[in-house]
Amino acid sequence: MRGKFDEKYAVELPADVLRFPPVSLHEKEILITTEYAQVKIENPLTITAWRVLLGLLRYGKEEKRDPTMGLRVSIETYKLLGFMKNTNWKDLKETLKSLTECRYEIRYKRGWIVFVVSGGFEIEKDGRTYVGLTADFMKFLEDYTSLWFYYPFAFFLRRPSAINLHAFLSANSTINRVKIETARERARITTDQPSKVRAYLKMALNELVEVDFLKGYRFEEDVIVLERYPMEVLRIRAIELQRQLDKEIQEFIEDFRKASRESKRRRKKRDKGADQKQ
Repeated sequence: MRGKFDEKYAVELPADVLRFPPVSLHEKEILITTEYAQVKIENPLTITAWRVLLGLLRYGKEEKRDPTMGLRVSIETYKLLGFMKNTNWKDLKETLKSLTECRYEIRYKRGWIVFVVSGGFEIEKDGRTYVGLTADFMKFLEDYTSLWFYYPFAFFLRRPSAINLHAFLSANSTINRVKIETARERARITTDQPSKVRAYLKMALNELVEVDFLKGYRFEEDVIVLERYPMEVLRIRAIELQRQLDKEIQEFIEDFRKASRESKRRRKKRDKGADQKQ
């Protein structure tokens, strides 16, 4: 699948906003203001919804593309549950519903636009799940097939701040010095107490080091100096993480199916016993 990025927005919006929706645990609204545009995101994604969206983009099968209606993709339902690391069907429904509630309002010099990430979904418990990604959302995705090798890192990050920093640094792959205040804003760290900001940034940066997205980092006054891997090293690590993710998802699916069969067997045995007693 390919996004249809509109180049006229390239200089007017932060690159990571174009490629990766921000993740937040508590914020109901995110405001990002630049010299050229103001972005308001209502109901930003949780970590779970983020993983599901990445899974749809990375593994989804394109069913239908329409310039007005958007892109309809399908994916094995068990695989979506694997991305969530959750076997609760109700939680899957709520997570997909959150994609329909994540609303963008973007005002820039040449106009403004409002859209949601998803226009709707259908879940087939024992088959596939179908999700419609809106045309306007797809316009704001760059050709994300070129970013596939960044995705595996995100699946192994635990904190929203780490995921948001990963998005920012993925979209700005050549920078190796970041102002602490910029990092705080892009990581969505809401406190402004210097000691807490540094502590939270350290936790987020440590996760990026743990997954080998960063080689290391250090603080220098009001700047974070990043030690970054060459692109070819990142690609190799991404392939390794992709294989690990595929293995974990497959093991999840097999365990889930085994548990489902066992549950049906016990229920059948219980019903049979009840019939015999009657």
